[in-house]
Amino acid sequence: MSEQQQSAQQPPTSEGLEARRQRLLDGLAEAIREKGVQNTKVSDIVRNARTSKRTFYECFADKEACLAELADAWADGLRQAVVTAVDRSASWDAQIDTAVDSFLAAIAHDPALSAAIPRELPALGRQYFALFEKDIEFYAAFYMELSRGPMMRRAGVQPLSWEKAVILVGGLSELTDRVLRTGGSLDAAGEAMKESMKLLVRGPGQAGD
Repeated sequence: MSEQQQSAQQPPTSEGLEARRQRLLDGLAEAIREKGVQNTKVSDIVRNARTSKRTFYECFADKEACLAELADAWADGLRQAVVTAVDRSASWDAQIDTAVDSFLAAIAHDPALSAAIPRELPALGRQYFALFEKDIEFYAAFYMELSRGPMMRRAGVQPLSWEKAVILVGGLSELTDRVLRTGGSLDAAGEAMKESMKLLVRGPGQAGD
């Protein structure tokens, strides 16, 4: 019996659309961890999700559309990890340390996926640039807002401009991607990130609290 016939004979399910989409996203993530993005096929995704190709194409136009949604969900998880971890009543430098540590901890939680997604996303073309811009906009706004908090003001931190925030975020993103691609040390990268961020928000020659 062909795969299409098997799909056609599959009994209807009461599972909601969002639940089916999530199972397929989980199936794609599992396949990426096993064999990478390029070697992953739709058949791998549906096998891991324990569903059919018919269900896959009801939810996504193709593998690339599924990858774009997975990448967006992955990036959102990183963003939420950072936002929820930072204690705005902590000292200014502790806030920066926590932001970096929580970001890197979230990446280290799933290193295979964290390395594969940024590396493969450029192949998505316009979808990639939309996701990239969303990330830059979010983190730039987050660090700008963080630099304007009460503990930052008390320490004499100068509010980050949009331009400086974009430079900061772009540099952190590039360093993280390079470390993941080359198998470098996230701990060493984290220390460099913290030092650079503190210099940028306080300026050289200023003592911290």
